[in-house]
Amino acid sequence: MTFIIESIKDQRRTTDFRSRADVAVNLARKLVADGSAASITTPSGDVYSADRFDLLLTREGLNAQDQPAAAASRSTQGAAGDGHLP
Repeated sequence: MTFIIESIKDQRRTTDFRSRADVAVNLARKLVADGSAASITTPSGDVYSADRFDLLLTREGLNAQDQPAAAASRSTQGAAGDGHLP
């Protein structure tokens, strides 16, 4: 499963990828706390804004998460096992 975190701050746009919802929500919350506007796109294509991040941590929010994500334009390197995708 791939969760896509997109953020915008001061006309700078970033895109990050995570394999787990909890790790994606954690990153997105940090970005929002830093002043960015952030959203998370789920593997099924649903987009969650900051006021809905908690729904991604519930069973209902993760119901259809076994579908593949849309193709991504860039990947983020990370350590194995921490929810980061290589």
